[in-house]
Amino acid sequence: VLAAAPTVGGGETPASTLWWDGFTIAANISDEDAEATFIAMVNGIRPEVVSANNDQAVWLADGFTPGPAATGVFATASAGARPYPMIPFMGLMHTALGNELSDFLQGNESAEQALADVEAAYTAAAKEQGFLQ
Repeated sequence: VLAAAPTVGGGETPASTLWWDGFTIAANISDEDAEATFIAMVNGIRPEVVSANNDQAVWLADGFTPGPAATGVFATASAGARPYPMIPFMGLMHTALGNELSDFLQGNESAEQALADVEAAYTAAAKEQGFLQ
């Protein structure tokens, strides 16, 4: 059984974030595809689907009963963990980190060089997207 995330500084909010506070539908698809996507997602969280697949995931939906592997995550969510900030430039950071840390993780470059590479990649992408000047 996993425990809930601790709080920081005696506060009540868990020192964690949640990745699952909603759905995302791509902006570059047709209205028909967007509607079909939304319908599929809404059908995927129906209580009967949750009940039939209760132990396959941690569900933040009606009908979920957390089992041993989900108890800590569910307690963290129930205690008010905040959603992860999925703002547009955060995706650029994820990409920069994913692309630039592998050499460090494989022992091929220093942490300092890897972080400099991350910064350069993020800065270039953020300028290209108009987030930085």
